[in-house]
Amino acid sequence: MTALASPPTAVGARLLQLADGWTGACLGLLFYGGWAVWANSDYGWQAAARAGALHGSISFLVTLSGTLLMKQLFRGSGSPLWRGARACMGALCIIYTIVLGAHWINGTPEILLTIAPGLPITLFFCLSFCLGLARYGLPPTG
Repeated sequence: MTALASPPTAVGARLLQLADGWTGACLGLLFYGGWAVWANSDYGWQAAARAGALHGSISFLVTLSGTLLMKQLFRGSGSPLWRGARACMGALCIIYTIVLGAHWINGTPEILLTIAPGLPITLFFCLSFCLGLARYGLPPTG
């Protein structure tokens, strides 16, 4: 965890620890994988299990790598606000291209229902993280 400005509150620090790293990734795998199984359960256990395994795995990887992706997209020239917007929109486009493409290739019956609970959480997280980068973040690179 990198210090950006002032240290977070005790509750904020605990939530950040929970969401960042292996703990958050494992929770994402279990919650979103389980949700995908439920969302696709009307199509048989095989379709539901495939969707759950896929969506849980993607959630795990996105949780582990999302902040690294946004930090990388934030690098470069431009104002901090522009770089934050670029990082947020770029990360969302990359993440949901992968999620939607993987579910389409997998043949997931209920793609939109499967991704629905994660969408507002991902939007909020990307926006808040990139606003933090814009406010406190990395210096521009050449």
